[in-house]
Amino acid sequence: MEYSYYFDEAKRLIHIKKTGTVTPDEEIAFIKTVMADPKFRKGMSSISDLTDASYDWSLQDVDRFRAFVYSIADAAGPCKWALVANGGITQAAARMFIVLYDIHSDKIRIKLFSNKFDAVKWVQKAGE
Repeated sequence: MEYSYYFDEAKRLIHIKKTGTVTPDEEIAFIKTVMADPKFRKGMSSISDLTDASYDWSLQDVDRFRAFVYSIADAAGPCKWALVANGGITQAAARMFIVLYDIHSDKIRIKLFSNKFDAVKWVQKAGE
């Protein structure tokens, strides 16, 4: 996996781009890295461009990641995570994760998009 991210501190937003094959361990380590960054602030939302990434995860992988996200939800604060995927295995894994996560928590609102424009609109819209 290769990744880049930057903080838009004025908008309290993290822009993320991932490419290549992403394992659950890499994804967990990545989130820990972002949250440890001095620019990170509780309550920052994110837009993750996964269009060039491959998340070929089993149900067990997805559930383990869901448990991790649940464990960091208080530290992340109330926020939105917009995931942008253009189909295939990554979109399927993202949908599975969202369904499993939404059953257990509403602390981080997570939504899947097929384009970045709609993801940005949703993240910046208050109250949804």
